[in-house]
Amino acid sequence: MVSKHPSKQRRTSGKAALHVKRKRIRARLLSDDSELQGIRTVTVRAGDEVEVLRGDFSNPNSVKADSRGKRLGQSRGRAGIKAKVASVDTERGMIFVDGITSSTADGKEEGVPIRPSNLVVTALFEGDPLRIKRLMERSGGAADE
Repeated sequence: MVSKHPSKQRRTSGKAALHVKRKRIRARLLSDDSELQGIRTVTVRAGDEVEVLRGDFSNPNSVKADSRGKRLGQSRGRAGIKAKVASVDTERGMIFVDGITSSTADGKEEGVPIRPSNLVVTALFEGDPLRIKRLMERSGGAADE
């Protein structure tokens, strides 16, 4: 971006193309894999395993998992959830994780959107070998061919 003005920064990021917005949905990578030690962040995809670090679903303070949380007007609960990414909303820049839902007024269960900065990717989705190969090249390790 060219301008230093915050309002112009927000406007251009909001008007950006979807392929640019998708690249901005990035989160920290914490992996035990020695080949991925050079990688700090990755673009989050559906199927990746994540852990929620901040927000209503980050700190274990509750005995009853479903009855606590800021959304319900009480202290935080359901902490440190580790689950797979269900879907990614590229337009809004939000991530939906399996098992994190809230009930609507008519009784339906609806996914809770989470910002990628509140997540840590713990395991990558293995279904895309090209993605793994590119990450290996980025980390400085030799990609197996």
